[in-house]
Amino acid sequence: GTYYSSANGKKGAALKTALYGIIKNHSVISYDGLIDAYELTDTRPDGCVRDWYSNATNYRHGSDAGSGYHKEGDCYNREHTVPQSWFKKASPMKSDIVHVLPTDGYVNNRRSSYPLAEVGSVEWSSANRYCKLGSCKTPGYSGKVFEPNDEIKGDLARIYFYMVTCYEDRAVNWGHVFSSDKAKGFDDWYIDMLMRWSAQDPIDSVELARNEAVYIKQGNRNPYVDYPNLEEYVFGQKKDVAFSYDNYNGHGGGAIILAKPVFSPGAGTYNDEVTVSLSTPTEGAAIYYTLVKQQDPSSDSYNDGRVYLYEAPFTLTETTTVNAWAVKEDVTSAVTSATYTITTGGGNVGNDEVEIAFNSTFFNCNYSGSIASVYTENLVGTQEGITVTYSLGTSGSNRFCNDSQIRIYPHNTLTIQAESGYLCKLEFMEAKGNSKSISASTGTMNDLNWEGVAESVNFYYTGSSDHVRLAGVTVVVAHQAGIEELSSESDPSSTLWSLSGQRVSTPRSGLYIRNGQKVLLR
Repeated sequence: GTYYSSANGKKGAALKTALYGIIKNHSVISYDGLIDAYELTDTRPDGCVRDWYSNATNYRHGSDAGSGYHKEGDCYNREHTVPQSWFKKASPMKSDIVHVLPTDGYVNNRRSSYPLAEVGSVEWSSANRYCKLGSCKTPGYSGKVFEPNDEIKGDLARIYFYMVTCYEDRAVNWGHVFSSDKAKGFDDWYIDMLMRWSAQDPIDSVELARNEAVYIKQGNRNPYVDYPNLEEYVFGQKKDVAFSYDNYNGHGGGAIILAKPVFSPGAGTYNDEVTVSLSTPTEGAAIYYTLVKQQDPSSDSYNDGRVYLYEAPFTLTETTTVNAWAVKEDVTSAVTSATYTITTGGGNVGNDEVEIAFNSTFFNCNYSGSIASVYTENLVGTQEGITVTYSLGTSGSNRFCNDSQIRIYPHNTLTIQAESGYLCKLEFMEAKGNSKSISASTGTMNDLNWEGVAESVNFYYTGSSDHVRLAGVTVVVAHQAGIEELSSESDPSSTLWSLSGQRVSTPRSGLYIRNGQKVLLR
């Protein structure tokens, strides 16, 4: 049709302004009306809500919406991908369904108003590590950020392109990652990242269908979904090329970047055999792979020398590293790898480590500031089958850092109660002084690290002053009862493997895999 005809022949900043004129005057859905609108825009094939931030939920439209969450999986709500505080909750941005998405309420709360970017050191992650919160590793920024899953990064990049275009006259005042230069749109580091995200996660049928549904509900479209790689004409290497709305050349200014293949199931340790499937979100791309096998895990590996075209799932019966890449139109994606360790006996182990940040949000104790003194009998938080109770001691208060740590003071007690057979690894970090006065009622305490079966374990700070802080906790969830404990002096009688699938010849105290089962070596 002629929807984009007024942008015909425009270039760069002038093209962005022309698109602004086309999409800015849209219908305004009420904030409450978004919940009903999601039935058209964000419904999975099974009828459940498409949750953008969690792949572990099965919400029903309407009845599971709410704000009474204490953990992931309680309810869903409305997530502003561009935080409301950045545009002072003004309309129509507050209820623009292009960027206000249905997400798990708890994960949405953890995202807070941190920028979307790539995480280096993980402070917290959602179920299955689908999204992460932590320090930024994207060049150009060093603060805390929230990283969405790879499969939606391109979608979110194109949403941000839409926002800076649809609200061209306002985005210059939003700050944070948005530039005060209308033509630029974003700070340099952010536009570089968004362009990369969009290229690595191309437009798919789900995104196209949502764009059509938004048009029905709101009366405008996202041009960056209608025209693949349009961002190159507005922000990138084709800013000097005229846009043709009815004879569009969709290739960007540089080489096309294909999404890397995805392994299912993921790398890990499996009993006897594992059947591996490969896929790529890039439509029409072929997948090739090689197999690097290990006849004896203690010997050097060998490559069988063949490159296979992926046509169907394949079964591995020995320890193997699979290298895979996608190819389309003579363009090749980056290579991605997964190692499958095959053992005999016992059950599959897999990689099931999760990270829990024990902080004020975990305990549902919202506080704005650097330190909070909470006068209560105790505070309780639950995640991933782990329940943590922080009990009030004789010091009279529990003290928390707002979003990165808790502090264990003298006389306070931290108790971890886990389901049967769950294993934990806690890393305590010194916050003040050089004291390492921390003790546990069970398990192995090595310096400031603790490992053991988490069943009503009590932790105490035994110093007379100062405190120890606890952050960056890793919980190794073993969904099996009766974890065997080995003496550190005993012969383990068979090979021990690390939780990441590496053979360990001289093990120290800690968690290992033996004959397909997790064991605790004291």
